[in-house]
Amino acid sequence: MVRETLRIIGLNPGTRYLGLAIFCGSELRDWQVKNTEGKWSQDKMTKITSTLLSLIDSYGANVLAVKRINPSRSSPNLNKLATQIENLSKVRKLRIYHYSIDEIKRYFQQRSRKGLAEIIAAAYPVLYHELKKEQTNLNPYYIRMFEAVALGSMCLQEVERRKLRDERKDDIGYLIRN
Repeated sequence: MVRETLRIIGLNPGTRYLGLAIFCGSELRDWQVKNTEGKWSQDKMTKITSTLLSLIDSYGANVLAVKRINPSRSSPNLNKLATQIENLSKVRKLRIYHYSIDEIKRYFQQRSRKGLAEIIAAAYPVLYHELKKEQTNLNPYYIRMFEAVALGSMCLQEVERRKLRDERKDDIGYLIRN
């Protein structure tokens, strides 16, 4: 059975900053924080949508892993952005997974007292440079990127576990029938 390569975009949405991470299979290919300056407007929404579409097309993404918006830290504009991301995933026929920040932290910090950024940098050493910037920066700008990487990584592991479980069920069903 030929398995489709997962191409995941980890997305930490925000009306000012977007945390992004791109996974092709288990390889972290890109990570960044996009700054979308200015007041909220339709032009800003169009710019964010264009950025996401460009990444989806460039990497051939088939999955979005999106940070679930906390209602207590939400705004009408952030909710509009979340709806736009949902619509975009439907139009592009992308599977979409949502994770809260609490789910992400529980998943990665279950065996460690380290912060999320430190755990992610240990798993992806190429991010140590960004970790140093995060630790010395007064504005927690880079944490958005670390959360996006965590989203993509968690999603990748979850989808792979499901595939293996389903394949085992298929194998057992095959053996029972034959």
